[in-house]
Amino acid sequence: MEIIPISDHLTAIDHNLLARPGVGVTYVVRGEQIALVETGTSLTVPFTLAGLERLGIAREEVAHILCTHVHMDHAGGAGYLADALPNATVYIHSTSMPHLIEPSRLLLGVRRAVGEEAWPLHGDILPIPPERLQPSENLSLDLGKGILLEAQPTPGHSPDHVAYWDRKSGGLFIGDAVGLCLPRYNLTFPVTPVPTYNLAAHRATIATLRQQNISQLYITHFGVHQNVAELFTLIHNKLEELVGIVDDALAKGIEDVPALTARWLPYPPEAPGALVARSWGEMSIVGLLRYEKKQRGIS
Repeated sequence: MEIIPISDHLTAIDHNLLARPGVGVTYVVRGEQIALVETGTSLTVPFTLAGLERLGIAREEVAHILCTHVHMDHAGGAGYLADALPNATVYIHSTSMPHLIEPSRLLLGVRRAVGEEAWPLHGDILPIPPERLQPSENLSLDLGKGILLEAQPTPGHSPDHVAYWDRKSGGLFIGDAVGLCLPRYNLTFPVTPVPTYNLAAHRATIATLRQQNISQLYITHFGVHQNVAELFTLIHNKLEELVGIVDDALAKGIEDVPALTARWLPYPPEAPGALVARSWGEMSIVGLLRYEKKQRGIS
Protein backbone atom coordinates (compact mmCIF):
# COMPACT_ATOMS: atom_id res chain seq x y z
CA MET A 1 0.00 0.00 0.00
CA GLU A 2 1.38 3.41 -1.02
CA ILE A 3 0.15 6.89 -0.16
CA ILE A 4 0.44 9.28 -3.12
CA PRO A 5 0.09 13.00 -2.28
CA ILE A 6 -1.57 15.06 -5.00
CA SER A 7 -2.55 18.42 -3.49
CA ASP A 8 -3.65 19.97 -0.20
CA HIS A 9 -7.06 18.34 -0.53
CA LEU A 10 -6.34 15.25 -2.67
CA THR A 11 -4.48 12.03 -1.91
CA ALA A 12 -4.41 8.66 -3.65
CA ILE A 13 -4.12 5.31 -1.89
CA ASP A 14 -2.66 2.52 -4.02
CA HIS A 15 -4.87 -0.30 -2.79
CA ASN A 16 -3.02 -3.20 -4.44
CA LEU A 17 -5.72 -4.04 -6.98
CA LEU A 18 -5.23 -7.51 -8.52
CA ALA A 19 -2.52 -8.04 -5.88
CA ARG A 20 -0.22 -5.63 -7.71
CA PRO A 21 1.02 -2.10 -7.06
CA GLY A 22 0.31 0.54 -9.67
CA VAL A 23 -2.99 -0.92 -10.92
CA GLY A 24 -5.71 0.72 -8.84
CA VAL A 25 -6.26 3.61 -6.45
CA THR A 26 -8.87 5.02 -4.12
CA TYR A 27 -8.81 8.82 -4.06
CA VAL A 28 -9.31 10.71 -0.80
CA VAL A 29 -10.88 14.17 -1.10
CA ARG A 30 -10.72 16.31 2.03
CA GLY A 31 -12.81 19.40 2.72
CA GLU A 32 -14.87 19.95 5.84
CA GLN A 33 -16.23 16.54 4.89
CA ILE A 34 -14.23 13.62 3.51
CA ALA A 35 -15.08 11.67 0.36
CA LEU A 36 -13.53 8.61 -1.24
CA VAL A 37 -13.65 8.09 -4.99
CA GLU A 38 -13.57 4.42 -6.09
CA THR A 39 -13.45 1.41 -3.80
CA GLY A 40 -11.50 -1.28 -5.62
CA THR A 41 -12.54 -4.85 -4.87
CA SER A 42 -13.32 -6.35 -1.49
CA LEU A 43 -9.69 -7.54 -1.39
CA THR A 44 -8.39 -3.97 -1.61
CA VAL A 45 -10.46 -2.65 1.30
CA PRO A 46 -7.88 -3.50 4.03
CA PHE A 47 -5.28 -1.47 2.11
CA THR A 48 -7.65 1.49 1.78
CA LEU A 49 -8.48 1.39 5.49
CA ALA A 50 -4.78 1.19 6.35
CA GLY A 51 -4.19 4.19 4.09
CA LEU A 52 -6.87 6.20 5.87
CA GLU A 53 -5.26 5.34 9.19
CA ARG A 54 -1.86 6.51 7.93
CA LEU A 55 -3.47 9.76 6.82
CA GLY A 56 -4.90 10.25 10.31
CA ILE A 57 -8.50 9.97 9.12
CA ALA A 58 -10.86 8.30 11.58
CA ARG A 59 -13.35 5.91 10.02
CA GLU A 60 -16.25 7.96 11.37
CA GLU A 61 -15.01 11.03 9.45
CA VAL A 62 -15.63 9.59 5.97
CA ALA A 63 -19.03 10.85 4.78
CA HIS A 64 -19.13 9.86 1.11
CA ILE A 65 -18.02 6.97 -1.13
CA LEU A 66 -18.29 7.69 -4.86
CA CYS A 67 -18.15 4.89 -7.44
CA THR A 68 -17.74 5.67 -11.13
CA HIS A 69 -19.55 2.47 -12.15
CA VAL A 70 -20.57 -0.95 -10.92
CA HIS A 71 -17.65 -3.10 -12.15
CA MET A 72 -15.99 -4.92 -9.26
CA ASP A 73 -12.63 -3.16 -9.53
CA HIS A 74 -14.48 0.13 -8.93
CA ALA A 75 -17.43 -0.75 -6.69
CA GLY A 76 -16.85 -4.32 -5.48
CA GLY A 77 -15.43 -3.08 -2.20
CA ALA A 78 -18.24 -0.61 -1.56
CA GLY A 79 -20.16 -2.87 0.83
CA TYR A 80 -17.13 -3.66 2.95
CA LEU A 81 -16.06 -0.01 3.03
CA ALA A 82 -19.58 1.08 3.97
CA ASP A 83 -19.56 -1.49 6.76
CA ALA A 84 -16.22 -0.17 8.06
CA LEU A 85 -17.10 3.53 7.58
CA PRO A 86 -20.40 3.85 9.46
CA ASN A 87 -21.28 7.42 8.44
CA ALA A 88 -20.57 7.08 4.71
CA THR A 89 -23.19 7.19 1.96
CA VAL A 90 -22.38 5.25 -1.23
CA TYR A 91 -23.09 6.92 -4.58
CA ILE A 92 -23.50 5.04 -7.85
CA HIS A 93 -25.69 5.40 -10.94
CA SER A 94 -29.33 4.68 -10.08
CA THR A 95 -29.52 1.81 -12.59
CA SER A 96 -26.71 0.00 -10.74
CA MET A 97 -27.95 0.47 -7.20
CA PRO A 98 -29.90 -2.85 -7.29
CA HIS A 99 -26.65 -4.73 -8.05
CA LEU A 100 -25.06 -3.44 -4.85
CA ILE A 101 -28.17 -4.29 -2.84
CA GLU A 102 -28.31 -7.84 -4.24
CA PRO A 103 -25.02 -8.64 -6.03
CA SER A 104 -25.41 -12.28 -7.11
CA ARG A 105 -26.03 -11.55 -10.81
CA LEU A 106 -23.17 -9.06 -10.88
CA LEU A 107 -20.76 -11.63 -9.44
CA LEU A 108 -21.68 -14.18 -12.11
CA GLY A 109 -21.23 -11.62 -14.87
CA VAL A 110 -17.85 -10.47 -13.61
CA ARG A 111 -16.55 -14.02 -13.38
CA ARG A 112 -17.46 -14.63 -17.03
CA ALA A 113 -15.97 -11.32 -18.10
CA VAL A 114 -12.58 -11.38 -16.36
CA GLY A 115 -11.88 -15.11 -16.83
CA GLU A 116 -10.88 -17.82 -14.40
CA GLU A 117 -7.24 -16.70 -14.13
CA ALA A 118 -8.10 -13.25 -12.78
CA TRP A 119 -11.36 -14.11 -10.98
CA PRO A 120 -9.76 -15.14 -7.63
CA LEU A 121 -8.25 -11.65 -7.41
CA HIS A 122 -11.70 -9.99 -7.35
CA GLY A 123 -13.01 -11.19 -3.99
CA ASP A 124 -16.72 -10.95 -3.26
CA ILE A 125 -19.35 -8.26 -2.67
CA LEU A 126 -21.03 -7.45 0.63
CA PRO A 127 -24.61 -6.25 0.00
CA ILE A 128 -25.34 -2.65 0.93
CA PRO A 129 -28.55 -1.67 2.72
CA PRO A 130 -30.68 0.49 0.37
CA GLU A 131 -30.72 3.38 2.83
CA ARG A 132 -26.92 3.70 2.51
CA LEU A 133 -27.12 4.26 -1.28
CA GLN A 134 -27.79 7.38 -3.35
CA PRO A 135 -27.85 7.94 -7.15
CA SER A 136 -24.76 9.60 -8.60
CA GLU A 137 -25.70 10.74 -12.09
CA ASN A 138 -26.79 14.26 -11.03
CA LEU A 139 -24.56 14.54 -7.99
CA SER A 140 -23.28 17.91 -6.80
CA LEU A 141 -21.46 17.42 -3.52
CA ASP A 142 -20.16 20.40 -1.56
CA LEU A 143 -17.49 19.15 0.84
CA GLY A 144 -16.74 22.61 2.20
CA LYS A 145 -13.51 24.64 1.95
CA GLY A 146 -14.33 25.41 -1.68
CA ILE A 147 -14.28 21.76 -2.72
CA LEU A 148 -17.13 20.70 -4.98
CA LEU A 149 -17.53 17.30 -6.64
CA GLU A 150 -19.88 17.22 -9.62
CA ALA A 151 -21.02 14.29 -11.71
CA GLN A 152 -20.65 14.00 -15.46
CA PRO A 153 -22.26 10.94 -17.08
CA THR A 154 -19.68 9.28 -19.34
CA PRO A 155 -21.29 6.16 -20.88
CA GLY A 156 -19.59 3.75 -23.27
CA HIS A 157 -17.31 1.57 -21.18
CA SER A 158 -20.53 0.84 -19.30
CA PRO A 159 -23.94 2.51 -19.51
CA ASP A 160 -23.84 3.52 -15.84
CA HIS A 161 -20.44 5.22 -15.98
CA VAL A 162 -20.19 8.58 -14.21
CA ALA A 163 -17.04 10.69 -13.91
CA TYR A 164 -16.65 13.32 -11.19
CA TRP A 165 -15.24 16.81 -11.50
CA ASP A 166 -13.11 18.22 -8.74
CA ARG A 167 -13.98 21.84 -9.36
CA LYS A 168 -11.21 23.18 -7.13
CA SER A 169 -8.41 21.65 -9.24
CA GLY A 170 -10.27 21.42 -12.54
CA GLY A 171 -9.39 17.74 -12.65
CA LEU A 172 -11.67 14.83 -13.45
CA PHE A 173 -11.98 11.50 -11.64
CA ILE A 174 -12.45 9.59 -14.85
CA GLY A 175 -12.70 5.93 -13.83
CA ASP A 176 -12.67 3.86 -17.02
CA ALA A 177 -14.58 6.40 -19.12
CA VAL A 178 -11.75 6.70 -21.63
CA GLY A 179 -9.26 3.99 -20.76
CA LEU A 180 -6.39 3.07 -18.49
CA CYS A 181 -2.80 4.22 -18.25
CA LEU A 182 -0.45 2.13 -16.13
CA PRO A 183 3.01 3.73 -16.33
CA ARG A 184 4.59 1.05 -14.13
CA TYR A 185 3.63 -1.59 -16.72
CA ASN A 186 3.84 0.51 -19.89
CA LEU A 187 0.19 -0.16 -20.69
CA THR A 188 -2.24 2.41 -22.11
CA PHE A 189 -5.46 1.22 -23.75
CA PRO A 190 -9.27 1.48 -23.63
CA VAL A 191 -11.27 -1.30 -21.99
CA THR A 192 -14.36 -2.48 -23.90
CA PRO A 193 -15.93 -5.14 -21.68
CA VAL A 194 -18.90 -7.46 -21.98
CA PRO A 195 -21.82 -7.38 -21.68
CA THR A 196 -22.93 -3.75 -22.06
CA TYR A 197 -20.07 -2.01 -23.88
CA ASN A 198 -21.24 0.57 -26.43
CA LEU A 199 -18.73 1.77 -29.03
CA ALA A 200 -20.87 4.67 -30.26
CA ALA A 201 -21.33 5.99 -26.73
CA HIS A 202 -17.63 5.49 -25.95
CA ARG A 203 -16.58 7.48 -29.01
CA ALA A 204 -19.04 10.23 -28.09
CA THR A 205 -17.75 10.39 -24.51
CA ILE A 206 -14.14 10.68 -25.68
CA ALA A 207 -15.11 13.41 -28.15
CA THR A 208 -17.02 15.34 -25.48
CA LEU A 209 -14.22 15.14 -22.94
CA ARG A 210 -11.63 16.24 -25.49
CA GLN A 211 -13.58 19.50 -25.89
CA GLN A 212 -13.60 20.26 -22.17
CA ASN A 213 -11.04 22.14 -20.13
CA ILE A 214 -9.69 19.33 -17.96
CA SER A 215 -6.57 20.31 -16.04
CA GLN A 216 -5.62 16.74 -15.15
CA LEU A 217 -7.05 13.26 -15.11
CA TYR A 218 -7.38 11.28 -11.90
CA ILE A 219 -7.42 7.79 -13.39
CA THR A 220 -8.45 4.79 -11.31
CA HIS A 221 -5.96 2.67 -13.28
CA PHE A 222 -3.68 4.58 -12.51
CA GLY A 223 -2.88 7.91 -10.95
CA VAL A 224 -2.69 11.58 -11.93
CA HIS A 225 -1.98 12.56 -15.54
CA GLN A 226 -1.56 16.13 -16.74
CA ASN A 227 -0.89 15.27 -20.40
CA VAL A 228 -4.64 15.19 -20.98
CA ALA A 229 -4.79 15.87 -24.74
CA GLU A 230 -1.94 13.47 -25.47
CA LEU A 231 -3.52 10.71 -23.41
CA PHE A 232 -6.90 11.13 -25.08
CA THR A 233 -5.22 10.87 -28.48
CA LEU A 234 -3.28 7.74 -27.50
CA ILE A 235 -6.40 5.99 -26.24
CA HIS A 236 -8.54 7.13 -29.16
CA ASN A 237 -5.97 5.68 -31.56
CA LYS A 238 -5.76 2.44 -29.58
CA LEU A 239 -9.55 2.15 -29.65
CA GLU A 240 -9.66 2.61 -33.42
CA GLU A 241 -6.88 0.04 -33.78
CA LEU A 242 -9.02 -2.41 -31.81
CA VAL A 243 -12.03 -1.65 -34.01
CA GLY A 244 -9.93 -2.41 -37.08
CA ILE A 245 -8.71 -5.71 -35.64
CA VAL A 246 -12.24 -6.79 -34.75
CA ASP A 247 -13.62 -5.74 -38.14
CA ASP A 248 -10.91 -7.77 -39.86
CA ALA A 249 -11.56 -10.77 -37.61
CA LEU A 250 -15.29 -10.73 -38.32
CA ALA A 251 -14.69 -10.38 -42.05
CA LYS A 252 -12.47 -13.48 -41.96
CA GLY A 253 -14.64 -15.43 -39.51
CA ILE A 254 -11.87 -15.51 -36.91
CA GLU A 255 -12.63 -15.32 -33.19
CA ASP A 256 -9.36 -16.53 -31.66
CA VAL A 257 -9.49 -14.22 -28.66
CA PRO A 258 -5.97 -14.87 -27.29
CA ALA A 259 -4.44 -14.37 -30.74
CA LEU A 260 -6.41 -11.18 -31.36
CA THR A 261 -5.42 -9.88 -27.90
CA ALA A 262 -1.75 -10.58 -28.56
CA ARG A 263 -2.04 -8.71 -31.86
CA TRP A 264 -3.64 -5.68 -30.19
CA LEU A 265 -1.62 -5.72 -26.94
CA PRO A 266 1.69 -7.47 -27.62
CA TYR A 267 3.13 -7.96 -24.15
CA PRO A 268 5.81 -10.32 -22.82
CA PRO A 269 4.00 -13.18 -21.05
CA GLU A 270 6.52 -13.20 -18.21
CA ALA A 271 6.39 -9.42 -17.60
CA PRO A 272 4.83 -8.07 -14.37
CA GLY A 273 1.82 -6.59 -16.13
CA ALA A 274 1.04 -9.65 -18.23
CA LEU A 275 -2.06 -10.66 -16.26
CA VAL A 276 -3.55 -7.19 -16.65
CA ALA A 277 -2.81 -7.09 -20.38
CA ARG A 278 -4.14 -10.61 -20.90
CA SER A 279 -7.28 -10.42 -18.73
CA TRP A 280 -8.44 -6.92 -19.58
CA GLY A 281 -7.24 -7.26 -23.17
CA GLU A 282 -9.17 -10.47 -23.78
CA MET A 283 -12.21 -8.98 -22.05
CA SER A 284 -11.99 -6.03 -24.44
CA ILE A 285 -11.71 -8.20 -27.53
CA VAL A 286 -14.74 -10.24 -26.44
CA GLY A 287 -16.68 -7.09 -25.58
CA LEU A 288 -16.14 -5.40 -28.92
CA LEU A 289 -16.75 -8.64 -30.83
CA ARG A 290 -20.07 -8.99 -29.02
CA TYR A 291 -20.99 -5.36 -29.73
CA GLU A 292 -20.12 -5.52 -33.42
CA LYS A 293 -21.92 -8.85 -33.92
CA LYS A 294 -25.01 -7.43 -32.30
CA GLN A 295 -24.84 -4.31 -34.47
CA ARG A 296 -24.58 -6.48 -37.58
CA GLY A 297 -27.20 -9.02 -36.57
CA ILE A 298 -24.67 -11.85 -36.36
CA SER A 299 -25.59 -14.59 -33.93
